Amino acid sequence: MRVLIIDEQNITRRMAAKMVRDSGAGEVLEAESPLHAMTILEAQDRPVDLVITDIKAAKDDSLDGVEFVRRVAERRLVEHLVIASALEESIIRSIETMARGFGIEFAGHVRRPISPESLRPLIVRLVARRAAAPLLKPRSVHVTVEDLRHAIADKQFVPHFQPRVRREDGGVTAVEALIRWRHPDRGLVSPGAFIPLADRTGLIDGITDVVLEKSISWARIWRDSGIDIAVSVNLTENGLNQPGLPERIADLAHQHQVPHERIVLEVTESAAITDSAASLEALARLRIKGFGLSIDDFGTGMGTPEQLARTPFTEVKIDQALVTGVFDQPQFFGVLEYSLKLARHLGLKTVAEGVESQDDWQLLSDLGCDEMQGYHVARPMPGEEIEGWVQGWHREAL
Repeated sequence: MRVLIIDEQNITRRMAAKMVRDSGAGEVLEAESPLHAMTILEAQDRPVDLVITDIKAAKDDSLDGVEFVRRVAERRLVEHLVIASALEESIIRSIETMARGFGIEFAGHVRRPISPESLRPLIVRLVARRAAAPLLKPRSVHVTVEDLRHAIADKQFVPHFQPRVRREDGGVTAVEALIRWRHPDRGLVSPGAFIPLADRTGLIDGITDVVLEKSISWARIWRDSGIDIAVSVNLTENGLNQPGLPERIADLAHQHQVPHERIVLEVTESAAITDSAASLEALARLRIKGFGLSIDDFGTGMGTPEQLARTPFTEVKIDQALVTGVFDQPQFFGVLEYSLKLARHLGLKTVAEGVESQDDWQLLSDLGCDEMQGYHVARPMPGEEIEGWVQGWHREAL
């Protein structure tokens, strides 16, 4: 893992670099300013895995930390960001939201002066995630619209499945289908390399159709082997508006003889509270047919209790931004607790995404979350591995 540390003070920067190396990073780069960091990043052959930087005005007003985040995001030069700053929490939260909006994963906030106790868990977590998901980096693959159309026609997109388990007994309840591209020449391609283009061009729904069909097919294979679990697939808001969607999914379920209650369709909170008549019709018809409906990214949207109560959902998935490392981020605790209470008040099952440590698990367990999903339970895996994983899984592994 390559890490870039930005700090104008030589001693502080070198101390942070040593902490990062001691935590398992393979290569550490250093820059004395955001402008210097841009020069380093633009010379790399692939994105840097992590940047650790302060967020403050530049001495010469050439490039401050906020503009730096925007620039590296637009050019896809960085994958993860850690803010090392003594600024107030409200400012840090706004920068975090901005970074995520620009497509950079926010890996955490450490207070200055940086200490090994605050920095090491963030680095260790990222190293573990990279080891668990060895996919091609987004910048390493140039993708065109024609590439995507060809891949859809050839059904090159495949689901990898991440298991969900019950808090009470650790039983495996479901798996979520996550899109991967199995390219015949390039190997397994990361979603970051093609999802933005697919979203912009409207091809994402064609990709979703391929993944949906393959996911339901896998559900039948597992069922035949004695593994009776649900499979959940993400739908876009536009996909939800496609004519005949409930019938097409029902036809796939009938073709593969998978009970409707073993298929869960996930939509974002913003799509869940839509006023679109077509979306509401699709949601109602899917529930009438017995399919599960899940609100994805719950807790980060703008849905009011009244709006959510009018939708026919069966569960909510708490967004990983409110889950991963939340024990170290007390500013999110209130939002997490409120989200869980609201879901229970609405009679919905709660599922936490991004459970990546025992601390995450314990906190969500103490708050009464029903099910857990994340690297602490299992990494996403091909359908061929699910049977063996389920058979070997036991609650004590947590």
